[in-house]
Parts: sequence; structure tokens; C-alpha cells
Amino acid sequence: MPNRLELPAAQSAVVVLVDGLGSQNLASASAHARFLGRHSTSETSLTTVFPSTTAAALASLTTGTTPGQHGMTGYKVRNPESGDVVNLLTGLGVFPEPSAWITRQPLYSRAQENGITPTVVAHPRFADTPLTKVIHAGAVQLSSKTLDERVQAVLSTLKQPGKHLVILYISELDELAHNKGVNSPEWAASLESVDGALKTLSEQLPTDAGMIVTADHGVLDIPASKHFLYGTDLEHMEHISEVGGEPRCLQLYFSEEATVNDRAAALTVWRRDWSELAWVLSKDEVLESGLYGVVDTAVLSRLGDIFVLAKKDVAFYDERDHLLKGRNMIGQHGGVSAIELSIPGIRLGAFA
Repeated sequence: MPNRLELPAAQSAVVVLVDGLGSQNLASASAHARFLGRHSTSETSLTTVFPSTTAAALASLTTGTTPGQHGMTGYKVRNPESGDVVNLLTGLGVFPEPSAWITRQPLYSRAQENGITPTVVAHPRFADTPLTKVIHAGAVQLSSKTLDERVQAVLSTLKQPGKHLVILYISELDELAHNKGVNSPEWAASLESVDGALKTLSEQLPTDAGMIVTADHGVLDIPASKHFLYGTDLEHMEHISEVGGEPRCLQLYFSEEATVNDRAAALTVWRRDWSELAWVLSKDEVLESGLYGVVDTAVLSRLGDIFVLAKKDVAFYDERDHLLKGRNMIGQHGGVSAIELSIPGIRLGAFA
């Protein structure tokens, strides 16, 4: 594969994926991340995939392809075969063979063919999930509850003979962002812990090992006052059978009975009433925009027919869900703002 980041050669490589740590989040809280902040510049910033959501981005990390190619096209996606909406982050277990959903395979087998041992180090709760089995197929799984234990697991792996590719997954910041917000003292304290742990890891790397610190997306806080509800207005939902995506990137799916005129009318209505808050795009417009990059034919039917992309700091929730699940979530992502799309690409060790 091409070396697009132009990384220098190294015996082993460590990829640290800090879930939810966008470049702008890091810059805004640099006082709590003096080590990472010192190594983070505009030149090291990267852009994540669309949608800016974990399942899509992690699959891109391990397959080296875009969501339009590997098929993890959002947070919630309609299964063209059953018509059911599937949560790709937590719900792949509904499939008899979850690995069949992803249309490009992880690169770990290629690493093994080249004499490289791939290892994933994460919290134990991710070890046996369907998502992990799909996107990390072929890698050795190591689990540790604390971040310090995970760092030591990485260092122990690198001390073993041979060449290694180690993925260190850090989930704590994203979880706190959702529950407390990225502007909370709890998130800042967690960032300090992450910063200290990665400083230790960097300082103890073997001299022939490179390390890159990145993320799957950034996060922005959306207060409840900026939540906008949809779903009960018959004019908007008349020809919509399912809703996928997530609160900042809705994917609306037409019913099978919707005619060409029905579809055009639905798009017109959504644009009329939602354009102040969002970009309302047809599937064809999304494809033409290049947001998904190249989209394989097998993946095309998974995409929503209408996309509602937040253009302001707002989130959209389905009012028909009487429990209004997720509305207690403060930190949000999935959209196309710079905060959500910009991620770090910090090079350390032999990659510096």
C-alpha cells in the first residue's frame, strides 16, 4: 500500500486511537495535555471519514478504505435485505455472520504475510463484541482495564522478538464526552491521564518503534436547548419508512411504495423546513459531493435516500421515541463540522 503519510521505516509501529480526541478538542484543552499539545500542530492534523462516527472510522483504520468501500456507512444503517435498521456499533450480532456485513477485510492478514504480528490492546469489554471481531479479525487481542495496564501491555508486546503492529484503543475520553461533555472538568481530568500515559509510552518505546496518535472523530457539546425534534409531522414523514444515521447526520430511507414524485416532494419539504439548521441532500447529491469517496455497488443500497447534516451546533431527535433515548448525551459527533472531522496525526518515536 502507498505510504501516504510518508512515515520513515521502523521495525515496529504503534497506532494509538484515542476515541473522540479531535484536533480542535486537543487544542482547546492543551493545558491538560502538555505532552500531546507540544507535538500537535496544524501540519500533523488529519481528516477523518464521513460520517464522523466510530464504527465507520475504526473500520477505515483497519481496512485502509473508506466507508463507501467497506460498508460501515453510519451509526445506524438500514439493512437492504431485511429492511431493519442496524446499529453498527453495538448491533452487528443480529447477523448470523457479522463479518459478512463488512465488504473489505482488515489488513491484519497482509501484515502477517509480511512477517508482522498484529495486536490490539483495549478494555476487556470490547474483547468479544461483534464489532471487534469484524474490524480486528486476524489480530491478537489483549485486554486490560486500566490505561496504565494497557500501556504496559503495548511495551511488553514490543519487547517480544520480531516485527509488531500494535493498535492501542483508548475509549475513556469519548465516554466522558458523551456523558459529561468535552468542556467538563471530568473530561479534562481524563485527558490529563491519557496525556501522561502516552508520554510514558513514548519515552519507553524501543528506538526502532514508531508511534502515531490519532482519533476517529472530534466531539462538540450540544445542550438540550439545541435539540430539534422530528417524526410526528405527517408531511415530513409520509414517505419515510426508517431513520438511520445519528443526531447530527440523519439518514432517511424512503418506503418501497414511494414514487419518484413522492421522493421529490419529501426532499422539498425537508429542505423547506430544515435548511436553516442543516444541509438536506439527496443520496445522489451526497455521492456527487464526494463525502463518501468511491462507493462500491454493494454498499450503495445501504445509504440513506435523504441526508440531514447539521450545519449548526444542533442535534436532531425522533419525537416518536417516547423515551427520547440519547437526549442525555452531551458530547456529539457524526456531522461535517471541522471540530468533528479534524483529528490528530501526532508522530512519535521512530516516526517523529
